Amino acid sequence: MTSVDRMIAFALSKHHKVTYSMAFPQRLGPEALDCSSFVYYALMAGGFLPKGRRIGNTESLYKLKGRVFREIYDYRDVRRGDIFIRGIEGHSAGAYGHTGIFLRKGSIIHCNYTNNGVSINDETSFIGYYLNCRRSAEERYFRPIGKISPSRGVWKKGCALVRAVTNVRERPSTNSDIITHYCPGDKIYYDYLIENEGYFWLSYIGRDSGLRRYVAYKDSECNSWIDI
Repeated sequence: MTSVDRMIAFALSKHHKVTYSMAFPQRLGPEALDCSSFVYYALMAGGFLPKGRRIGNTESLYKLKGRVFREIYDYRDVRRGDIFIRGIEGHSAGAYGHTGIFLRKGSIIHCNYTNNGVSINDETSFIGYYLNCRRSAEERYFRPIGKISPSRGVWKKGCALVRAVTNVRERPSTNSDIITHYCPGDKIYYDYLIENEGYFWLSYIGRDSGLRRYVAYKDSECNSWIDI
């Protein structure tokens, strides 16, 4: 299961605990990291990347878009667990790029040369030195998304009755964006059921959007709020 909390916990565990190095193999840890290896290890800790994966750089992080990342196109939409990448894609390798993790909008944790290690920078500690806090070709934002395991899903049609206000999401993940919601008494016609990230989800193709949507109907402890 993927978890932003586990990703953030790993990042915080390295705060002031490692030094900064872009040299190989020092950048692979455990005593030193650079900005990209720090983010890669955090993504592994959160389950967004498999452990043992090759540690890349900002260029390879850009290539995770659509598979591990969903791009966020407005700084106002940034939230805890999102990733920033500085440097123009295709030209961000080495000292031409930088990356880190948002603890919240306006606060980042990252491994950097200036502080010789992992630091937290926010409005009171020079975040403006590292980020413009405005999306551009040189500064982009990405949200890690949980992988869906088809083996845990089953194609099954049915009609569900909603008993409590329930969110509709883009993916079967509580980290996924909320599209809309259902109210008590609403009916949901679904064609797919799946377990992911500690919840059971029903799924259907949206009538207006034509896109697949997901609604959690119970948790791993069998507490349910939708009858299916």
